[in-house]
Amino acid sequence: MKAIYKIKLISEILDRYDEGTCLYCGSTLNGDLEADEYDDGYSDDWCPDCCENVDPDDNWEEECLEAIDKVIHDRPFKP
Repeated sequence: MKAIYKIKLISEILDRYDEGTCLYCGSTLNGDLEADEYDDGYSDDWCPDCCENVDPDDNWEEECLEAIDKVIHDRPFKP
């Protein structure tokens, strides 16, 4: 992957981190109590679109760093 695309992807990951949205697909997580898709049977970090728990340990900083590390080292970024 070219460096310019890596920078754009890292920037998008950081934006999603700041917004508290899913790092994989960008949708609003279950923690948004105003969302129509809110389901109290799932944790706050569950994504209603891709059905993944983004961070089961509630450690957003570490999860974001791992996503950026995958981009830098050209590893697949999949849930």
